[in-house]
Amino acid sequence: MDLLDRLPSPLTANSRRFFTIWDRWRRGRKLPERRDISAAALGDLADYCLLLDIRGRDEIRIAMVGRMITERLGFDLAGMNYLDLTSRENRAWRAHLTVAQAAQPCGVVIYYWLRFADGSVLPVEFSGAPLCENGAEAATLILCCATGLTKTMTDSSVLDPDSYEEGDGMRFIDLGYGVPPLVPSQRQEPRPVQ
Repeated sequence: MDLLDRLPSPLTANSRRFFTIWDRWRRGRKLPERRDISAAALGDLADYCLLLDIRGRDEIRIAMVGRMITERLGFDLAGMNYLDLTSRENRAWRAHLTVAQAAQPCGVVIYYWLRFADGSVLPVEFSGAPLCENGAEAATLILCCATGLTKTMTDSSVLDPDSYEEGDGMRFIDLGYGVPPLVPSQRQEPRPVQ
């Protein structure tokens, strides 16, 4: 079965394009490597991507951030711990889901309702797929791509940080190696994956 056939049907065209590019980077391997990431291949999607570097359960660094993400947030996420962008209550669960995604390995899609200072909302589809460091076999990186689901009609550039603390409708996507035995929307005791 082709990767595009395994993708959930409601994904946006941009997310489908993101997974298609990621799949090309594999070139028959289980996973692409860091050196395979190409801004040219991503085209306009590169401005909406970020790269997570999983260093441990409590440290998931944001290694690369697209220009439009920085512009919308009003600050650069590069170097920050991804887990610092969520609530204290959600931190362990977000870490567990991120590590599980890399360990399986599998893709992910999640939805955020980003609120601006003027009260307008931008729904965003956030897709991600794992990669390896150059020469490694296990995934420790996740490349993510954000796609706005509507055109914002706001002049406000300030996002409410509470609006990206937790997403909705997260689901794992089988990229050829199954998905973790977890239901992302239902918090559970962390279980080993793989």
